[in-house]
Amino acid sequence: MSLTWVIIGSFFQLAFSGFLFMMAVFAWGGIANGKDLSTFSSAILAISLYFLPFLGLLSTGIVIYQYTHNGTASSYWWYLMPIVAAILYVLYISVIWKK
Repeated sequence: MSLTWVIIGSFFQLAFSGFLFMMAVFAWGGIANGKDLSTFSSAILAISLYFLPFLGLLSTGIVIYQYTHNGTASSYWWYLMPIVAAILYVLYISVIWKK
């Protein structure tokens, strides 16, 4: 693993965490204004406010930990964790919006 790519990837993950928080806030606000949400859907959206950014911080921490403990280049795959979660979140939002 290269320190340069760990720093660059970590920077982008931290920036992406901020974007995920803002995306969750505005998505929840937009849907809550236009729809009557069930308790379950409201809970999922509320949890997502903190869970999505946390995944970005967690993946950054895992990659840094792997770097300091001589991890292999396959450790960079941890950076995909918040991206996959964001895709799933957008899919969930689109399902709620169509109801």
